[in-house]
Amino acid sequence: MNKVLGICNLHDTPSLGALTKTRPLGTLSFLSRYGLMDFTLSNFSNSGIDRVIILAESNTSAVLNHAGQGNVWINNTRTGFLRTTVNEKLIDSPKFNTDIKNIEAHYSIIEDANPEYVVVAPTFFLMSFDFRSLIEAHEESGAEITCLYTKVTNGKKEYLNCDSLEIAKNGVITHTNSNVGEEAKQNISLETFVFTREAFDKILALSHKVSSLYGIRKMVSYMINHHKMIVSAYEFKGYVVPILSSEDYVNKSFELLAYENRQKLFLDHWPIYTTTHNTPPALYGEKSKVKNSFVGNGAIIKGEIENSIISRDVVVEEGAVLKNCIVFTQSHIGKGVHMEYVVVDKNVKVKEAKELKGKKEKALFVKQGEII
Repeated sequence: MNKVLGICNLHDTPSLGALTKTRPLGTLSFLSRYGLMDFTLSNFSNSGIDRVIILAESNTSAVLNHAGQGNVWINNTRTGFLRTTVNEKLIDSPKFNTDIKNIEAHYSIIEDANPEYVVVAPTFFLMSFDFRSLIEAHEESGAEITCLYTKVTNGKKEYLNCDSLEIAKNGVITHTNSNVGEEAKQNISLETFVFTREAFDKILALSHKVSSLYGIRKMVSYMINHHKMIVSAYEFKGYVVPILSSEDYVNKSFELLAYENRQKLFLDHWPIYTTTHNTPPALYGEKSKVKNSFVGNGAIIKGEIENSIISRDVVVEEGAVLKNCIVFTQSHIGKGVHMEYVVVDKNVKVKEAKELKGKKEKALFVKQGEII
C-alpha cells in the first residue's frame, strides 16, 4: 500500500512503574517471546503497509535493538522501509517531547514518502487488526480523520483515563471525554487514527497555535470538541488486550495462558512477527515439571513451573518452584527457591532468598540486575 504511511507511536504511553523505567513500553517483553510493539508492526505488515516510522520518545537503543532494520516486518525491501526517529533536542524536556515534535524533526521522511494517508497506532492496545478495512471505511466516509474504537462493558474497572467517545448516528464523533470509571458501557478510543495527508499536515500546523504540550491524540480530541474537523468512528469488534498499567501487564499475561483467550488474539491467518535470536530450544531436566506455562528458547528448566511465563536464556535450578511468575531473559533462579506471583526483570539472580511471594492483586517486582 504505497499510498499509506504507518506510524508506530511510542510517545504518550502509560507508565508501568518499574517495568518501563529503563525501557520504552513498546519494547517490553510479552509472553516470553514478543515485544509489545510487535503487534502494531505486524498489523502494518499483514495489511500491506511497508513504509513505517517508529516514533521513539527515548531509550532509542532499546528500540533499535529490538526492531533492527525492520526486515522482519517489511515485505518489500525495495520500496518499503522501517525507520526509527527520536527528537534529540527534546529528550531532556519530556513535557515538550511530543510525537508531533518528533514528526516535525523528521518531516523529510514524510515528504519523501508522499503518502495519501497516514495511519498512527500505539503499542499498548494489543490486537490483530487489518488496517485495510479502516482505510476503506475512511475513504468511504469522506471524513478528514477516522478513529478506531471498541465498545466495552467494563469501563468502570478497565480502560481508565482512556478517551471515551460520543458518536452520532451518522458515525461522526461529536465529543471526547476521559474515562473516569463512571459508566460500564463506553466507546473507548484505541488511539489509532487514519488521516488524509491534508488533515495530518493541518494537525501539525495547528498544534503550534493550540498548545506545544499537545501530541496527536490530544490534538484530535481538541479538533473534535471544538468542531474544527470531521472525525468519523470505526468500530473494532475483535479481541483487545489493553496494557495500561503494571497490573494489566501481569493479569493479561496470565489470562493469555488460557488457549480460549490466546486464540482470540493470535489468529491463524494473521501471524505476529518478532525478532529472532540464535538460541537453542529450551532444555528440560529429568526432574522438571512444567504446567500451563510459556517457556522461551534457550531456557534451562530443572525445577517446577506452573502458570508462569519464562523468557529465553532463563535458568531454573532443581528444587525451585515457580507459580504464577513472569521471569525476564537471562535471569537465574537458584536451587530450592519458591516463588509465587513474582515478576523478575532481566539479569536477576535469586539464590540466597528461598521464598518470594507477592499477591494475586499485586505481584512482587524484582528490579533488573538484582541479586537476592
